[in-house]
Amino acid sequence: MLLRSSHSDFSVKTREGKEYDIPKGHIVATSPAFANRLPHIFKDPDTFDPDRFAPGREEDKVAGAFSYISFGGGRHGCLGEPFAYLQIKAIWSHLLRNFELELVSPFPEIDWNAMVVGVKGKVMVRYKRRELPIN
Repeated sequence: MLLRSSHSDFSVKTREGKEYDIPKGHIVATSPAFANRLPHIFKDPDTFDPDRFAPGREEDKVAGAFSYISFGGGRHGCLGEPFAYLQIKAIWSHLLRNFELELVSPFPEIDWNAMVVGVKGKVMVRYKRRELPIN
């Protein structure tokens, strides 16, 4: 959950047209695990599809700057977001360049009820070091 305190009175209108008044000082909560799976924002939200973020498609920007909120947003956004993306790119670059990977177990179900969203059960992957050409 991302929690924020409202600094002023404001209203929120749902897609169905229902309006809610949020008074100054109240706590507003949102769930990235839920928000990042909204079918009117993300096509097939439960399907692994990294291309949804690619130029031309950019589903993470469909409803504005806060369509994708995994790292928070606004002035309270996570300062570590750029570093996290750099780490992820470096790790995957190393793994994909140096290893052949094969999913052995069935594709895992997502555990949306965990504090940190993860997978249910075990995920078994077979890996083999690639033969890299010697320069």
